[in-house]
Amino acid sequence: MMLSLLLGLLILLSVILSGVRGWPLLWHGGLVAAALLAAARDAATPVLPCLAAVGVMAAILPLAWGLARLEDMPPSARERAVCMGGGLVLTILAVIAVPQGMMDKAARLDLIAALAVILCGVLAAAVRRSVVGQCAGLACALNGLMLLAGLSGRGAVLAGAALLLGATMLVAFVCLRRLAWGRVAE
Repeated sequence: MMLSLLLGLLILLSVILSGVRGWPLLWHGGLVAAALLAAARDAATPVLPCLAAVGVMAAILPLAWGLARLEDMPPSARERAVCMGGGLVLTILAVIAVPQGMMDKAARLDLIAALAVILCGVLAAAVRRSVVGQCAGLACALNGLMLLAGLSGRGAVLAGAALLLGATMLVAFVCLRRLAWGRVAE
């Protein structure tokens, strides 16, 4: 029950806030971590990889906060409209694409949620003009990959996705920091 609520909130956050400044990345990462912990508690999901992923999420939250502070160009109304409308369409397509008879309802919801998060993150990364918005979109897509791996019990994929997310956030933060220092020097 708790996992279903968290997955629903995660889909809602991915669709509605994908066109907003970088701050939703903090909430997004927190909801992914909470969903992984709920899945590890409720199901036969391996606990150790989920805890490792939550540790990575906790470690990158300061980087996400730093990214949000570096954003100098808020999303335009067009970017917000495309992200929200496109995110809603992509979520509907994910619901249609996952067949009802092949798996139980819980596994279907898990797959739909992870697909919606990945697709909304990729859409936000493609639409946003600012580098911070693009990085936040990619991080949300990687959160979706981490969620999918965690909910399916694939520990190695989960660990790889968590490391990739951490590396992506670190590289994005370092690059953006250099861009910010370059602007100050001019």
